[in-house]
This record gives sequence, C-alpha cells and structure tokens, in this order.
Amino acid sequence: MFVLDSSAIMAVLLGEAGHDKAASLAQDALMSSVNVAEVVAKCIEFAFPERLALEYIQGSNISVVDFDLDHAVLAGELRRRASKGLLSLGDRACIATAIRQDAIAVTADHIWATLDLGCQVELIR
Repeated sequence: MFVLDSSAIMAVLLGEAGHDKAASLAQDALMSSVNVAEVVAKCIEFAFPERLALEYIQGSNISVVDFDLDHAVLAGELRRRASKGLLSLGDRACIATAIRQDAIAVTADHIWATLDLGCQVELIR
C-alpha cells in the first residue's frame, strides 16, 4: 500500500520529472486529508484548476484518510526525527499516515530517504 505526498500528485498534474512513477503508484493509494489541502493550495499557487486535481484523486481511487487526533499527535511527534524546517506539517501528515497504515510513503522530497521516519519511503525521482 502506498501513501502519497502532495509532491507526488503535483508531479503528475504538472508533468514534472517522476510523474510516470507517481501516476503508477497513485492507483488505489491513500492520501492524508492534510495533503489534499496542500494539493488544492498548490493548484491555486500555480493557477492550475483545483477541480482537475480533485478529479484525478477521485479517478485514481485514492482514499483520503481523515486527520484525526491520534494522527495529529503522531505527526507532531515526528518533529523529533528531523531538524527544524526539514519536514513540513504536510510532510509529517503523509509520513504519519504511512506509519499508521503500515504503508510506503511516496514523495519527491529526497530528504525523507535520509531520515529514520518509521516507514519505508519511495522516491518518484
């Protein structure tokens, strides 16, 4: 099972390097609701229609995992695993989802592969 970071979705939507790999891992994957919020915000930032992003998420059968209290606590505790500024809240939400689901976190962020995060990491590029 794979858990997608917003960077993986944005790579697909914007045709960035690694988009093919991200798209192949996206089918039937999971995504934190926090990361969906990030995708919407990035779409606004890049003037990309949010509707298309949401259609891609739904069309790929990506299940959105609610960010509940236990999830939030785990994401906060992940701050201990990386120096300040290395992992954003969105990063930690994705990683926490992967830990809770015993899944592999999928990202374009190379720093994740250098850290002991408590889950496997799959880089798309």
